[in-house]
Amino acid sequence: MKGAVVRIIKKHAVMMEYVIIAVLIAAAVVVAVIMFGKNVSSEMNVATRAMSDANGAADYQKNIQTNAVSDIKKANEHEKSMHNYK
Repeated sequence: MKGAVVRIIKKHAVMMEYVIIAVLIAAAVVVAVIMFGKNVSSEMNVATRAMSDANGAADYQKNIQTNAVSDIKKANEHEKSMHNYK
């Protein structure tokens, strides 16, 4: 009887280890999506356009690069305004 109880406890302990591993993997996926989601999305759009129309993909990539410069300027202006720089 005592041996059966020990086996059940060990079985549940192993199951908890798998649950912990699954939770850690899920957390890593969430962090990766948060960090890289926008970049991956824009690159997938470029790839999709490249498969359908080569000129469209080049124009879209150039548009992204042009917008990146203005986005950086806006971010710097916002940072300066948040820190009261003059």
